Amino acid sequence: MPFHFVTICLLVLLGAVMTLGAPCQYISKNLKQNHDSIARGLKLVDLIPDPLFISNNSCQRYNDVRLMSATLEVYAHIFSSILQQNQQPDQTDTLLDQVPESQRSSLVDKLRALQQMMEHLKRHLRQVNQEREEVMVKLKAIKVDDIMVQRRALAEFKEIFQAASLIGSCGSAHCSSSE
Repeated sequence: MPFHFVTICLLVLLGAVMTLGAPCQYISKNLKQNHDSIARGLKLVDLIPDPLFISNNSCQRYNDVRLMSATLEVYAHIFSSILQQNQQPDQTDTLLDQVPESQRSSLVDKLRALQQMMEHLKRHLRQVNQEREEVMVKLKAIKVDDIMVQRRALAEFKEIFQAASLIGSCGSAHCSSSE
C-alpha cells in the first residue's frame, strides 16, 4: 500500500472527525413554548437538581464508537502487517523498503509508538462502550409510572431533546437553529 494512500486516508479520517465535532443545535420555538407551558403548569421549575437522565452532548453516538473501533482494528492489522513484513528478509516490495536503510529503524520505532497509542485508544473506546451498557441498564430500570419520575422527566425533556437533536444532526451536513 503506497505511503501517499495511507496519508490521504488519515487526512480524510481527520476531516471526518473534525466535521463530526462541530456543534449543532436544534430546539424549535414550538417545542420550547410547549415545554415551558408544561413546566409552568406542573411547576417543574423547583425540582430536584439531580438529573434523571444522563445526557450525552458530545455527539458521541454508539455507532460512531463502533465504527471508530472497527477502523482502529483495521489500523492494528495494517501496522502489524508492516512490522511483520519488515522482519521477513525474503519479503519483496514492502512499504519500509521505500525508506532509506539509515532511517528505517527510527521509522519502525515510531510506528510501534503509534501502534501502542492506538491500542490505548482502543481500550478507552471499549470502556466507553461498557459505560454505555451501564447507562442502558439504568434507563431500563427507571420507574415510568412513578409520578416524581414523570415530573423529573418532563422537567428535563428540553435538554434531552436538545442532546438527541445534536447527536442526530452530527452526521448531517445541515444543522439548523430555530431559536
